[in-house]
Amino acid sequence: MRGPGQADCAVAIGRPLREVVTLRVLESSLNCSAGEMLLLWGRLTWRKMCRKLLGVTFGSKTNTLVVRQRCRQPGGGVLLWYGSQPAPETFYRECDMQLFGPWGEIVSPSLSPATRNAGGCRLFINVAPHARIAIHALATDMGTGTEGANDSYISIRDIHSLRTTTFRGQQVLYWESESSQAEMEFSEGFLKAKASLRGQYWTLQSWVPEQDPQSWKGKEGT
Repeated sequence: MRGPGQADCAVAIGRPLREVVTLRVLESSLNCSAGEMLLLWGRLTWRKMCRKLLGVTFGSKTNTLVVRQRCRQPGGGVLLWYGSQPAPETFYRECDMQLFGPWGEIVSPSLSPATRNAGGCRLFINVAPHARIAIHALATDMGTGTEGANDSYISIRDIHSLRTTTFRGQQVLYWESESSQAEMEFSEGFLKAKASLRGQYWTLQSWVPEQDPQSWKGKEGT
């Protein structure tokens, strides 16, 4: 993450579900006293680092990781190596799915032995770090739903802000994220009702570079 124009930059690393990302710092010229730092974040992950980075190894808890660098000196920064390995433990369900890229089709999972007792299925969408996500889809045959775990609904969450929107009933839905990562959940009731959803997602230009001012505050290593 060096070179002209690389002072403040971000890179997204994505692997298949049930893998985790390993990151190693090979070189670093970050000046901590000048406010330079490295921020790592993703699902279940948030860490800020600067001091004693050389040789540091970091492992994510899920299959994706965003690495963001703040460097005030052009040509400075860090040199990183990354790889992946099977996750030692996973919070994924058998029916969960992952989508990468600037656009794609969204199709809800159907009821099967893998989804029957899964408690719902999730779809994770990841795009470039400085982009946002738009989702446009048609949900059909969702039924009236019942209270509790069998309620038929679709929820969409922005991974960065944790803003969640829930949709019930047959409708055309439209949703925009604030960041580059989103999670759709199809409830167990949605699957048992044999409901369906078909649609698309695509990228939108970010309102500002995807950077929460609060993300650069706080103690290192948190």
